[in-house]
Amino acid sequence: MMSNLPRDLSEEVLSRIPLTSLRKVRSSCKKWNTLSKNSFFAKKHLRRQEAEEVAKEEFMVVVMMDYSVYLMGVNLSDKESCIKRQSKLICPEIEVCIVFHCDGLLLCVSRDHTKLVVWNPYSGKPLWIEPTYKPKRLTHSLYALGYDKSSNSYKILRFRGTLLFTMYDINSDSSCVSERVLDITPPDWKVTYYHAGVSLKGNAYWLATKEEEENCLVCFDFTRETFGPRLPLPFEHFPRDTVSLSVVRGGKGKLAVLFQPWDTLTVEIWVTSKIEPDSVTWESKVLLRVSLKQTIHPQFQFLIKGASFFIDEQKKVAIVFDKEFDPKTLPIRNTAYIIGVDGCLKKVDLGESAHNLNTPLACSYLPSLIQPN
Repeated sequence: MMSNLPRDLSEEVLSRIPLTSLRKVRSSCKKWNTLSKNSFFAKKHLRRQEAEEVAKEEFMVVVMMDYSVYLMGVNLSDKESCIKRQSKLICPEIEVCIVFHCDGLLLCVSRDHTKLVVWNPYSGKPLWIEPTYKPKRLTHSLYALGYDKSSNSYKILRFRGTLLFTMYDINSDSSCVSERVLDITPPDWKVTYYHAGVSLKGNAYWLATKEEEENCLVCFDFTRETFGPRLPLPFEHFPRDTVSLSVVRGGKGKLAVLFQPWDTLTVEIWVTSKIEPDSVTWESKVLLRVSLKQTIHPQFQFLIKGASFFIDEQKKVAIVFDKEFDPKTLPIRNTAYIIGVDGCLKKVDLGESAHNLNTPLACSYLPSLIQPN
């Protein structure tokens, strides 16, 4: 019988079952139901799903717009590329100003920074956190959700400027969350609030700036609980240029960076060949370089700094989320641009924006069995 299979073979079989079908499997076998809820199996299942995701033309993204969180479907088929809003996520019931994705878990931060919630949209079980430190006035703190490989647990990092680094430990055995201040030497760089961080291999990466120098890459290692050294980007640039960071989908363990000089309509996207907390190697050639001079949307040159994007490495297609500020098209619209390697540009209207300064923030999403507690 299937239920009598050795544990390692059972894990291998279950890891190949799509998440949407696992509920039926759980109800058919008590042993498999218990195994599928194991945290180690949940990670194994996620890694297999990530590897298979890269071959799919359709994938899901989570987009924060106007302080709400939406699930959207993206189709990059050769016949017709499109982005469709699937649903508005009813949890969390707060106005969200930051969303951070790691292993199928979402970290959402309330607009006033007084509440945090980590949850799995697939299971709908939220873990609420109320920080001890609550600013008297709105400050732009930065947040990241990561994974500690030594303790096999998830953690949240919060910091403001180069001071007050706070860690929230999510206890995997209970709903308890502990808060502590990290003893970190103030770094010689800073991350501006519009540069959203990304998660890769359980660590968090940001674009940072040292005084008036060029942008660099910095990583926080959640296992060692420290920042690595400043890492170089593959191009020279100026403060007014647009630079944005993303993760190459498909579980390949690569970062991508978008670069657009402020005075041109040329967009470049570079991809790492190797990335660790303390070192980075970039591909010798740019993955995508597109001149948009011939497009019918020249306003693309006014990309907001920090605009989020995705890249399909195989098709060499980029999707950029932004706002359209053209006064001829008022009211302001939330917009996505699909850019092909041949220079074509397709604009997708995501609806009217009720908050002009709230730039859409998008992150790739893959459903998982992982629970925050």
